[in-house]
Amino acid sequence: MNSLFVRLSSEKNFTTSERKIANFFLEKPQLVIDATAEKIGKLTQTSSSAIVRFAKKMGYTGFPAMKLDVAVAIKNTQNTHDLTEVEADESFANILEKTSARFKIIPDVIATQNATEDFSQATSLIENARHIFVYGVTASSLVAQDIQQKFTRIGLDVIYHADFHQMITTMQATATKQDLSIVISESGRTFEALNFKKISNDLGLKVIVLTNETDSEMTQDCDIVLTTTSQQFDKVRFASTTGLLSQLYVVDILFYAYISKHYEDSQKKVEATRLRINKLYDQRR
Repeated sequence: MNSLFVRLSSEKNFTTSERKIANFFLEKPQLVIDATAEKIGKLTQTSSSAIVRFAKKMGYTGFPAMKLDVAVAIKNTQNTHDLTEVEADESFANILEKTSARFKIIPDVIATQNATEDFSQATSLIENARHIFVYGVTASSLVAQDIQQKFTRIGLDVIYHADFHQMITTMQATATKQDLSIVISESGRTFEALNFKKISNDLGLKVIVLTNETDSEMTQDCDIVLTTTSQQFDKVRFASTTGLLSQLYVVDILFYAYISKHYEDSQKKVEATRLRINKLYDQRR
């Protein structure tokens, strides 16, 4: 997908007016090409000067230069309406298209926002950890469980409890400075996740953070920040589909990076667990 449209849909630092303009560019890119800054200002209930400032904020010399890039982007991408929020009485076909479009932007945004060196260093922290404590709440708890499931089946000691008190009790009683914490919080402001990170810091653990908000308190005093993504809308966001899937995508990158470095051992462990499970089910027949 064209990088301009990816930025317009995923940028977190737009003001309310800028988000309106960005969504207009996504929904009606052909009109953007044909219209003046003054007309777009009226249609977005902003102003012509706001449109010019927006173009410059996006890195262009002015609105005409941005219009040229929009024209190129239209030729090389799908219907940008697919990147907008679901509306009332949407057709099932539109919902399928929008869901598919959100999935497709994830690799581009993750690759743009994260350096390969960050993934490499995070993989090294996982390799060197005696225990790995992982925590997230609500949708992020699914990601924590995914980390536990993936890495335990290849022999790593990954600890996750859904109950916050049980999680910090276990960490307080067993953690050493040879251990690692992985904290998942899309907003970077989740109370339990923030306190889990603070306790990890107090205990001297290495810390990897997965978050969409790189300027949040969550990213302070940690070793590695891996940035996830979540589409931004000027209306109510009904579900953070992109956020959850981008977190799972980052976990997959870490998992396969680890497997690549420990291929034979990982393969043996996966095969052994598969054989054990198959044997159990064979005994039931």
